[in-house]
Amino acid sequence: MYNNSLFWKVFSRRSAISFFLIMLLFLSCIMRVAVTATSDYSQVRTAQNSLKITIAKQRGTIFDRNLVPITNQSKKIIAAVSPTPRAITALCSVLDGTELNNALERLRDGKPIVCEVPEKIECDGIKCTEIYTHNTPQTPSIHLVGYTNNELKGISGLQAAYDNLLATDSEIYVMYECSGTGNILEGVEPVIINNSTAEANGVVTTLDINLQSIAEKAAEKIEMGAIVIAEAKSGKIRASVSMPTFDSTAISEYLDRENSPLLNRAINAYNVGSVFKPCVAVAAIKKGLNSFSYTCVGSCEIIDRFFKCHNLSGHGLLNLRSALANSCNTYFYNLAFNVGKSDIYNTASSLRFGQELKLCEGIYTAKGSLPDIDTLDNIAQLANFSIGQGELLLSPISILTLYCAIASDGKYYIPSIVEGTLQNGSITSYNKGNPTKVMSDETAKLLREYLTAVLTEGTGKSALPKTVTAAGKTATAQTGRYESGVEICQGWFCGFFPAENPKYVAVIFSEDTRKQTASCSEIFGALADRITSFEKNRQ
Repeated sequence: MYNNSLFWKVFSRRSAISFFLIMLLFLSCIMRVAVTATSDYSQVRTAQNSLKITIAKQRGTIFDRNLVPITNQSKKIIAAVSPTPRAITALCSVLDGTELNNALERLRDGKPIVCEVPEKIECDGIKCTEIYTHNTPQTPSIHLVGYTNNELKGISGLQAAYDNLLATDSEIYVMYECSGTGNILEGVEPVIINNSTAEANGVVTTLDINLQSIAEKAAEKIEMGAIVIAEAKSGKIRASVSMPTFDSTAISEYLDRENSPLLNRAINAYNVGSVFKPCVAVAAIKKGLNSFSYTCVGSCEIIDRFFKCHNLSGHGLLNLRSALANSCNTYFYNLAFNVGKSDIYNTASSLRFGQELKLCEGIYTAKGSLPDIDTLDNIAQLANFSIGQGELLLSPISILTLYCAIASDGKYYIPSIVEGTLQNGSITSYNKGNPTKVMSDETAKLLREYLTAVLTEGTGKSALPKTVTAAGKTATAQTGRYESGVEICQGWFCGFFPAENPKYVAVIFSEDTRKQTASCSEIFGALADRITSFEKNRQ
């Protein structure tokens, strides 16, 4: 028989348990809503009771080889100023003119401001902090380093090439506590947030800030041109200057200038002239023509016209050594005819002439131009090619590789401007590849001897330093362009020092020889002396 009483007991018990569970779940939901609401209210209240003022964005640093900052190298003082009488009075004591008027105008709104001041101010209502200035008017090697826009985005040079690494979301700011009405609380000191780790990361270049400074001083004698200094046995660029220079904080002022100050002349291509002759000499020695001799009488007939030497009275009987020393054109015309177009062309190709060179991620030299080998069937074209004229165009860094190879026993190094990237205290090295052999040890040694004679006996005597031995080659390259009836010529000196065991290779280039206060040879000699003296004192 069905027990009705037992049924109702079970039912009642289960109903009570269910009701209890439902109520417990209901209360849990209420508590969750309450906690969330309280939390949201707390956040809103915090936001409403504080004021954030951004002082500056932060950007990673570009360093020299020794981790000396090139960007973020100088600091300025920023003051967070409350709109109180004492603070305003103190501000008036250090600012004047337009800067003071602008600050006072903003303070009239009754809110705190931030502004740059010349010195730290000790006063209630003012809190000062030092921050790095990323760009300055005197940034070293500015053409290579490059510049940013107002938002600190990289626009040129290393700034653009490594923008993904250098750009950060980090910023420096000041936080004020406010009342419920939005006014800052008097007597409560603001907090300045400055994350210094943002500027600790960046790009480590191959530049040496000390050699860069010496090169920039030397380059003041050139109105338009470049100076590049590389380590002979690695191809690493230790200094790179392009003239004229520019102020990275005022780019708009340089955009339309006729002398193109924003152009990096160290990587742009130009007529090279006689500094190409050692390339022909390499091909000649390889072919066994080191003993080739020729008598220069001042000119020689090629096809249907006379090609002149710079010495119209002639150099007389010459061999390869004396021809390089005296930069005799007619000797090199005839040497090239004996060597042949293919050997000279192949030697130039092995040095990657006519190719762009990758200096780091995102930065390349101009490709320049190497004559098509078929055009060299015309011996007049071959003659021009043998002295670095005609269609041949190279950048200062491109021609640098020839002299680095001679200085380093025939090893060809791709020039580089970056050691690596720095993140969290660790450097990831930039891999530029291994060197290749472009001439024998014996050929390189012979050419070092011949190029030393250029300075001791020939056209490069003004390049001879007083404190160190050196070797190199002069050039005055014709451009085919005229101004007021006078042809514009480009000046060069490419060389290395010490001559017997080269440490540095330097290229001095002038885009217009009329617009320089010293010759490229003279600049090289003075540069070698200053670097030698600096390194002796550094030891």
